[in-house]
Amino acid sequence: MRLLVSCVDNGSIKELLCNIGTDTSVQTALQPFHVAPHLAEGLKSHINKIWMISKDEVILARNSGVVELVEISKHAKENEVAETDTKEESKGVMDPLPKFDISEFEIVSSLSNLLNDLKLEQLSKKSVKRTKLVDEFVTLCPLKNEPLNSTFVAATKSGSLHIIKKEKDGKLNKLASLELKAPLEFLQLYDLEEAHNDKILFAYGGEENLVKLVEMESDFTSLEQVWEAKNVKNDRLDMRVPVWPMALKFLKPSPNQTDKDKLNYQFSAISRWSHLIKYSTQHGRKPFAQIDLLPNRDPLSQMEVFDTHGKNVVSSLGNLQSGSFDELNVITTDLKRNVFKFDGKGKMLSKIGRDDITGTSTYVHVHGGKYLLQGGLDRYVRVFDIKTNKMLVKAYLGSRINAIIMLDDTEIEMPLSASAKAAKEKQKRKIAEIEDDADDLWTKLEGKAGVSKASKKGKT
Repeated sequence: MRLLVSCVDNGSIKELLCNIGTDTSVQTALQPFHVAPHLAEGLKSHINKIWMISKDEVILARNSGVVELVEISKHAKENEVAETDTKEESKGVMDPLPKFDISEFEIVSSLSNLLNDLKLEQLSKKSVKRTKLVDEFVTLCPLKNEPLNSTFVAATKSGSLHIIKKEKDGKLNKLASLELKAPLEFLQLYDLEEAHNDKILFAYGGEENLVKLVEMESDFTSLEQVWEAKNVKNDRLDMRVPVWPMALKFLKPSPNQTDKDKLNYQFSAISRWSHLIKYSTQHGRKPFAQIDLLPNRDPLSQMEVFDTHGKNVVSSLGNLQSGSFDELNVITTDLKRNVFKFDGKGKMLSKIGRDDITGTSTYVHVHGGKYLLQGGLDRYVRVFDIKTNKMLVKAYLGSRINAIIMLDDTEIEMPLSASAKAAKEKQKRKIAEIEDDADDLWTKLEGKAGVSKASKKGKT
């Protein structure tokens, strides 16, 4: 499989080629075939977000406020043979290496000055984090129904919403920049059904910034907030419950629409205070359910929807293609080292990588309904089977990781060494000899049976 990984420490994107079973923490295990950094621009320009347009093209959003369009070209790796052990070396025996393509990356277009730290200065004083808020990209994804992923939404923590188009000549063009209430932790586009009047619907929220639904004109000239959540009632000590949604995923509209004059949208969110929150605009502005996922209110940071029944229930933007919260299953991470699976009722299904992950997971993503891509502060990129939680790949990349995409999951064919070929031929000969012996035995038994029958007829 071929992975592209954003490495924070040097601002590069690394290409990783490996097969299932790769584990760099075990010397005797299968090792990566190829790991190489590209487009390194330093820590202050590390990549926040990556989106794969095609196998030959990706778009990157950097921490320096730059969005880049990158073309990927491939060529065959030159080395084809490798020396084996010393005994075979003395005989001049050479083992073939697997054949595969490696990539070259070229920035073909870019846009700059898309972040604004000044807007966050006043908010930094009010933040629970007690640290200076730094602007960054929180979303980079294509608009639904746009041909060939040609128009993208790039949203920032400071509330800037940029519409970027890849023109026919391959250049990036900023079509519009609109403003939202800051700060943002997420912006989630709705891609399950057409929004009203062909408008583009999305949700956003953040620290002390309640979830809002916004409709954007198809020509990107204006925004209209159509719905805003209300906070839940005070807790048992009559203390206000703090607001901090971290991530959100849409569901399809409720099939039981009771009021046709109201909007009909459903969605679920993860909060910083370890809540799983469920909303239905038909129910009202307050969530109809808020479930405590962790007893100690450990902070949660991410949310992914996954499928447990083999159905294609997750959209290309990660929303749930179902109108029932009973089919909701989420993956989320805390700020320690845990990656959790929960069902829609808040029951913990399992922990992923329980005995292996040693640092905070800064990135998790479900790819193709089959794989969970994970990376973080322990500098390992891991790939898990989404259904069994089995770790398929573990590779050390020497840098903090904050974004991963899988270009393909094709396994690289491993050629046999001379000794392996000889062992395989020997095994084939053994099997052939056993089959020949079995045939001879059956022939003898059938012959004896024929003689026995003939002697019996003679006696009669």
